Amino acid sequence: MVVAAAGAPARTRSELVSGLLAQTAEAAPGALAVACGERRMTYAELAAEVDRLAAGLAAAGVGPGDAVALLAAPGTPSLLGILGILGAGAVAVPMSPASKPAELRFCVEDSGARVVLTDGSLEAAPPPSARVLVLDDVLGAGRHAAPVSVAVAPDADALFLYSAGATGRPKRVPRTHRQLVAESRSVVAALELTPEDSVFCALPLFHAYGLGCCLLAALRSGASLLFAGDRIPFALDRARVLALLEHAGATVFPAVPFHLRVLAEAPGAARLSGLRLCLSAGNALPRATFEAFTAAFGVTPRQLYGCTEAGAVTANIDGDPVRTAGSVGRALDGVELAVVGADGAPVETGRLGEITIRSEAMTRGYAGVDPVVNRDAFPGGAFLTGDRGRLDAEGRLWLTGRRKRLIDVRGDKVDPVEVEDVLAVHPKVREVVVVGVQGPVEGEDLVKAVVVADGTCGARELVRFCRERLADHKAPQLVEFCEEIPRSPLGEVLRKYLV
Repeated sequence: MVVAAAGAPARTRSELVSGLLAQTAEAAPGALAVACGERRMTYAELAAEVDRLAAGLAAAGVGPGDAVALLAAPGTPSLLGILGILGAGAVAVPMSPASKPAELRFCVEDSGARVVLTDGSLEAAPPPSARVLVLDDVLGAGRHAAPVSVAVAPDADALFLYSAGATGRPKRVPRTHRQLVAESRSVVAALELTPEDSVFCALPLFHAYGLGCCLLAALRSGASLLFAGDRIPFALDRARVLALLEHAGATVFPAVPFHLRVLAEAPGAARLSGLRLCLSAGNALPRATFEAFTAAFGVTPRQLYGCTEAGAVTANIDGDPVRTAGSVGRALDGVELAVVGADGAPVETGRLGEITIRSEAMTRGYAGVDPVVNRDAFPGGAFLTGDRGRLDAEGRLWLTGRRKRLIDVRGDKVDPVEVEDVLAVHPKVREVVVVGVQGPVEGEDLVKAVVVADGTCGARELVRFCRERLADHKAPQLVEFCEEIPRSPLGEVLRKYLV
């Protein structure tokens, strides 16, 4: 197991991710920790399995500080992989098992990982510099290996996550044990999680949202984690997801807008009376989805805001979730929010600006980048998110768009969200994403709408529809029709493929 570094105070164990698991396993060894398909594990069983995996990794030569790339299926494999790597004192680099060869090669080489741990779901060959270890084999070796005992400092790196990389290469985001534990503390307090809760996890654990609001929050609170347990796409498996939410005792459901829309459109009826809290993050929650989910299940989704660099930042736990549905809520404990102008100074309450974050859970900066990048992204220790919004008099944050996504049309700035909102109400538009593309004149963009049509629909019809409701320069100059909008595993639109 991971222990505190020599000379560290006794409370240090509580500042390690492995300490969260150990403390919960000691306090409630027989409590359900994980349910994934037919497999169920108590916290005592989970702790023992993690110790075996850590021992197997150590026997394979993985030591403190080593980066280990993890490509495993959602559910128990991902959970065991992350905790086992941390249990060996190493640094987990969780990635999507569907990573393309170039993506895998970049992350493995950038992180310095010499080992790729997989459950057999690896679809791309790793670079020659990395060894591949199979999860079941390592667990088997761990049953016969000596228990591992390594000293780790709370400020040692625990995870390397990668930013979304909307432009250029993704950036490596190191987060320490202390930062992850700080996030778990603030999330559990905000959501009032207890050992009586069951968190339904439909999110990948290689994403900061699933990691913080599912895995870390459960370890700290003693809640159980419920997984669907296979790779069937969410949209095709919604009947089983609803059955699990209805009958498996789920009380908390962290989701993304895509999940909520798909479930609200599912045929039949489900009673989710046991669900006390439904969260939506990863993208703005459309009002139509909010209303449809609420009408279908009697559960009002609440927005949460976060980022790879800081984990969960705000949550809307307001007493009137309908009136404040458009807000992502107030800052969590340990988080300082500010809205700043172009000069970096805070703007008045209610004024729009760029959102900045200071947080105990926030990374110290990107790794492996030019110092100028960190100087610009983290001025004075605050993180410039690139998101625009405002704070109201009660401290609630309202998001209004991405600064970096504004489209420059001959000197006029166009917010793509505004155009999307107009097109979204057209009766023949099922989904739409608006992006800026390079025009014939360098430095001037064209507004492009990428549309999933519901029936026969023409480009001229949509352009005319926009011009009737927006200034001419905001109407799309290009309309592209497609069968499906490209999305990440969290349902976020992959705009870089639409430009």
